[in-house]
Amino acid sequence: MKKFVVFTLVIIILIVGFIIMNNSNDIVEASSSESSAVKKSSNDGVTPKKKETKDTKDEVTRIKVDIKGSVVSPDVYEVDSNSRVIDIINIAGGVTEDADTDNINLSKKVSDEDVIIIYSREELENNKKSYEEKIDYCTTDNNSACATNVVTFDDNSNSEDTNSTIININTATVEDFMKLSGIGEAKAKSIIEYRNSIGSFSKVEDIKNVTGIGDSIFDKIKDYLTI
Repeated sequence: MKKFVVFTLVIIILIVGFIIMNNSNDIVEASSSESSAVKKSSNDGVTPKKKETKDTKDEVTRIKVDIKGSVVSPDVYEVDSNSRVIDIINIAGGVTEDADTDNINLSKKVSDEDVIIIYSREELENNKKSYEEKIDYCTTDNNSACATNVVTFDDNSNSEDTNSTIININTATVEDFMKLSGIGEAKAKSIIEYRNSIGSFSKVEDIKNVTGIGDSIFDKIKDYLTI
């Protein structure tokens, strides 16, 4: 009887141990499966893109640019900050027939509050004449300071070495005077107008009485003048 009890207890212990081992294996397999599923889900996802910054891409903003003058539709336009002068002209409908863009940098990038002025050929010619008058006025008053940084637009392109002939200031024409260094069409006409008003020059130095002919210009041309 005692042996039978011992044998029964051994059987029960073995059964319980077997059950415990099976449950332990199921838990390990379930844990392993869950870990694999989580890993796979992570790998299947799309890798997030890095956030773009100014270092990776230029920031484009909206700015306002004013375009005036010889364009079809002058106005203030709102454009991208990477726009060029040519872009603004095109937005404004292009230039008119009398526009002069030879001295404009069409590829220049514009900035906020820029003002673009497209001058006509007539306006540029008038500006040229006004600069010439400014130079004449300053020279007449012997005020060299007022001519500082002013560009002269004298029509003649003669240099000092073109003064190869003697000019009679009492008979010379506009074209004759324009052969002298520093004498453009405006100055040449002024000389003749002054000559007509007084009748004739009595001496070469009298040419300095003409508006625009100061000491500096006279010193350049005096050796080529006679009466």
